[in-house]
Amino acid sequence: MTSTKPIISDANGQRLLSALKADVLFQFKQGFYFVYIILSLFYLIIFHQLDSAWLSYVIPVVLFMDPSVLGLFFIGGILLLEKEQGILSLIYVTPLRIWEYILSKIISLCLISLMVILLISLIAYKGAVNYIYLIIGVILTSIFFTLIGFLVATSSKSVNDFFVKIIPWMMVLMLPCVLLGFYPNLLLLGLVPSVASLKLVWGAYHAINFWEFIMLVLYMTVLNIFLLKYTYAVFQKKMVLEN
Repeated sequence: MTSTKPIISDANGQRLLSALKADVLFQFKQGFYFVYIILSLFYLIIFHQLDSAWLSYVIPVVLFMDPSVLGLFFIGGILLLEKEQGILSLIYVTPLRIWEYILSKIISLCLISLMVILLISLIAYKGAVNYIYLIIGVILTSIFFTLIGFLVATSSKSVNDFFVKIIPWMMVLMLPCVLLGFYPNLLLLGLVPSVASLKLVWGAYHAINFWEFIMLVLYMTVLNIFLLKYTYAVFQKKMVLEN
């Protein structure tokens, strides 16, 4: 059995907005926003101690890691908690579409990342920043890592099982970013999604070439669309129909 509900209709916007409000409220009650306010203050204290010459190098890396870690780790805990509570099994008897459920989770986590990143950058960094590049880079990064977290969560039996499985993914995705520091001109590294995401965030602080920025955005957009469709199919089969 597969869902034939349309992705976009006149009523979808209201359902998505309602789901988004519920997710934001849930994350607020669970302390997500409080944790990230404390984390932001911690970052600001650390950055205040650094020489200003280092900030243009340290801040982009830290801001890239934030949506990466948030998307990978938090989404697994959220999904598996809702699975244990029986929420996922109720999706087919509610008006909410699976697409809306997934998009609501992505948008809500992306909002936290944008809030933290803009707060840190505006307060801690006094140099020139292309905030259009930064916002686009953070959004694409957050979407990618949240979808990876979705896929790992679908094959996990518990929160502990999820964290065991996500660690290798984290290493595989982050190791090429480390290699980028040693081989910045290696073109093949740019095909790694995590590296492409890092370049987008980095480019907001280091004046990336416009056409390189466009190519990276197109690459990550196409990749995220494909990943979203694949996540929908896997999530529907493993996390909804089987429950």
